Amino acid sequence: MLIGSLETTITILFGVIALGPIVAERLKIPGIIGLIAGGVVFGPYVLDWLQSGGLVTELGSIGILYLMFLAGLSFDIKAFSANRRAAIAYGLLGFAFPFFLSVFVVSHFDEISGLGALLIGSMWASNTLVAYSEVQAAGLQKTRSVGAAVSAGVVADLLSLTVMAFATASAVIEADLPDIPILSDLAGDFDLNLTPSTPDPPLPLWLGLPLLAGFCLWVLPRVATWFFVNVGRTRPQRVVFTLALMGAGAMVATLGGMEGLIGAFLAGLGLNSQVPARGPLMERLDFMGTTVFVPMFLVSIGLNIDPVLLLDGATVKLAILFTLFVLVGKTASALLTGAIFKYSRDEIGLMSTLSYGQAASTLAIAEVGSGLDMFGQTVVNAAVITIVITALITSYGTRYFARKVPPPDIDQPPIGEQILLDTRANGSDPAVLTALAGAVARVDGGVVRPFAISSGSDQAAAHSITEAATAAASAIGLDADGVVRVDDSFADATVNLVAELEASLVILDWSGPSWTDDYLFGNDVDEVGGASSVPVAAVHVVRPWERVVVVLGAPDTAWEATDSELAARMGLALRRERELPLLVQSRDAEFAATVLGADLPPDKLTLIESTAEVTGALTETDLVIAPAHVLGSLPPWRARRLVQEFADANVIVVAGPYRLAITQGPTRRAFSNTIVHPAIAD
Repeated sequence: MLIGSLETTITILFGVIALGPIVAERLKIPGIIGLIAGGVVFGPYVLDWLQSGGLVTELGSIGILYLMFLAGLSFDIKAFSANRRAAIAYGLLGFAFPFFLSVFVVSHFDEISGLGALLIGSMWASNTLVAYSEVQAAGLQKTRSVGAAVSAGVVADLLSLTVMAFATASAVIEADLPDIPILSDLAGDFDLNLTPSTPDPPLPLWLGLPLLAGFCLWVLPRVATWFFVNVGRTRPQRVVFTLALMGAGAMVATLGGMEGLIGAFLAGLGLNSQVPARGPLMERLDFMGTTVFVPMFLVSIGLNIDPVLLLDGATVKLAILFTLFVLVGKTASALLTGAIFKYSRDEIGLMSTLSYGQAASTLAIAEVGSGLDMFGQTVVNAAVITIVITALITSYGTRYFARKVPPPDIDQPPIGEQILLDTRANGSDPAVLTALAGAVARVDGGVVRPFAISSGSDQAAAHSITEAATAAASAIGLDADGVVRVDDSFADATVNLVAELEASLVILDWSGPSWTDDYLFGNDVDEVGGASSVPVAAVHVVRPWERVVVVLGAPDTAWEATDSELAARMGLALRRERELPLLVQSRDAEFAATVLGADLPPDKLTLIESTAEVTGALTETDLVIAPAHVLGSLPPWRARRLVQEFADANVIVVAGPYRLAITQGPTRRAFSNTIVHPAIAD
């Protein structure tokens, strides 16, 4: 018989993964429902072509781990920091309202244990951004309401996973609930002893949980960095080793009797900075997860669902109750958060509707609870119905409020997000230049893209150069991917690459100014800097640096202040990894404090007013960073003298979009969209 064979199982499984979401989306329902429905149709309750407990179930178990691992890897730390007050408030409230509402109601059901009630509460306290594509289409990703909803979702998910870690711990748990009226009323309903899912775990929960956190958040990042630098310099090696680290986190979780997916999630958080969100390594990991392993988990969910029971009255009633938990809990938390932080009615509506969505993470918790016999299959079936209902509500609700919330002012992405690195041999030391690009990229969790422009006859040489630059970047642990373009114009090709790759910063290898030739005939730096829609840095580095020197000047206009801030941001990034000293020149101490922030140790920062003091204090191991307007404001004889003084020094000249000009001055286009910098606003 073909049915039940390995070959047939693989054919059906991947057929469902490929076609299920397509069919579902044609019917205007979430793609995950198509995967679950495929499992139902081909599962034991309908066609019986796929068996529950066989290969699909085993692969689905990997899918749960991968799902949680990707959630940790995708956590946007910078976005969370930017919205941390509202995110923490909304996250705590968004967890508390649906959680306690669910626990209070469900704990009175005779067929559901106390720990089962906790798990059900954690199911609906978490959320998945099913409707995020709607805010992307409306250009609202950078609004404070969307930022709060996204970051708060991480807080709520962390708390939900913490509850699940407690509820699923293999060790026998004895807990005294705090003397809180609601919890005290529930205490009598709770049977806090749990049959272990891992027999005789080596460690109790109170010891296993901190061990797991330390292993995932401290040990794994260091192991990954060592492997990326010393052993695994090809991307396939890094992908496989990263998956091994995911498994290691899950394995350590089982030592304390916790479900492996807790460890997989924490492993993802620990490796977050080693796997840039927009890098090729993340693309490959995300591809494997979203197209293979996570869909396998969703198909395996469907194998356990009897479609007849989906229409059972008790299941439907439970699904309606679950939907109310989500809608009431998330709406109440959004209203309270909006009142605290003075959000508009439409912002509150967008924040709440975006948080209604439930998806794979909810099913993961439901599957764990069902597998441990904390509740029956009816809860899982009702959860599937609830996911469909909330997906429709969140999609239409988010679309409605997205039309009412104004888009934010357009802003440049973090400079280190996607760096284009010039690989021409133009005076800099290639290894030092690569290290500089990597230091800027690491701060923003970004990637480095070495590039070369070929005239057509030298393509082999261009590919060789970019491959060498990519290998050098990989050797220091960076996620890099080289690119070669054929064009007669270096400037035009570079500007086209900026648009094609959505670059955030262009680093040009610069030999230093040759004043007469540059002024009479122009140069590539001025051409690229005047046409690039993102910041450009002209870099001349000949040796590693031991101190960073930032020249801010005294900006009088908004665009000058913005470029000075850009120089400060690069300076902070380039001193960060080794905690190097920072020397800053500015005649305006208040402006300097604004652009530098308050996180620098006093013993690492020196602030001076005079430019003469800077040149007199420089050594050959300094790295000098200045905005282009500081050079442009100098008289010609002073500029020539600086050229001589810095001929053999580490120098970076940087400017914002359309503004980097060494000799000719910025173009008119540079000022078309200039916004008043807050540091010099009236």
